[in-house]
Amino acid sequence: MFVAIYTTFSTLKEAKQFSRMVIEKRLGACVNIISDVISFYRWKEIIEEENELIVWIKTRETLVENVEKLLKSVHSYETPAFIVYKIHTGSEEYLHWLREETEKSNIDR
Repeated sequence: MFVAIYTTFSTLKEAKQFSRMVIEKRLGACVNIISDVISFYRWKEIIEEENELIVWIKTRETLVENVEKLLKSVHSYETPAFIVYKIHTGSEEYLHWLREETEKSNIDR
């Protein structure tokens, strides 16, 4: 029923803009930005090393597709990371709050 979505951004400005949009549209109840991450990956046959920020979105499983659409519409990467983890358990109070904050999601705002 609930999920945590993992993605990354190259700039704090872009990560904050996306995070604010997620909250404004009620596509997530909480977004965390974790800075100072160094990522290594192969892209178009070149090994890359980049400073990135990790962004975690806590939301309902029914909103995953909308979060992904929003991410792809605003992200500067050609192929942004988008990994969804199911939340199997959590505190009853937190999950209740998460549900309340995302029930009135509005993807058109």
